[in-house]
Amino acid sequence: MQTLPKVLLIHRSTLICEVLRESLEQREYDVVSYATSGEDALKNTSKYKPDVIIVSNYLSDYSGLEIVNQLNKESFKGSFIFLSQSATDARLVHQKLNVAGHIHTFDGMSELFFALQEIRSGRQYTSQSVKKEISKSYKEETDSIQMDTAILKSLTPRELQIMQALADSNTTPQIAKQFLISPATVNNHRANIMHKLKLRGRNQLIGVAISLKPFYDSDAA
Repeated sequence: MQTLPKVLLIHRSTLICEVLRESLEQREYDVVSYATSGEDALKNTSKYKPDVIIVSNYLSDYSGLEIVNQLNKESFKGSFIFLSQSATDARLVHQKLNVAGHIHTFDGMSELFFALQEIRSGRQYTSQSVKKEISKSYKEETDSIQMDTAILKSLTPRELQIMQALADSNTTPQIAKQFLISPATVNNHRANIMHKLKLRGRNQLIGVAISLKPFYDSDAA
């Protein structure tokens, strides 16, 4: 009988982690642990060495995208199933991450089990609802974001550096270390950028940073 993979859950809600754990264990999956913060997620991955990580995008200290990027940098050998919660989430994951499974938070357990089954068979899986969200987000981006250097001209040199670092998937601690400033200062710069560009949250900020990436070099020149 084929051994089911070891699973680590990453979600900011303890209740949701417990519900997911119970459902997975009823199907005899080995849920080794769960984490509600990015810091715990990194520690638990190192400690338990899961085969599959199921990760949501919204944590208290990191985004799910930052967690996946950091673990990839640390040569994590397992697979990721990403739980998107919005069209922006779906597009960013589609653009930036190579995950084995990609479903919407509201898809339900049947989609999660199907994604796990596909991964065990060596295939990738993206749910239909996520595909629709990706298409929707690209249309919204085309309609609402004008990717030109005028946006960059409203930023200070330091804010521009922060945007470049975000586009390269650096976390707040990594940005602070790179520019020899405190994490609190990084967060202040991010808040100022979001105010200037009228952005609503961290994920939208990262999305705009990625979208503007082709213009950084030309603006610097």
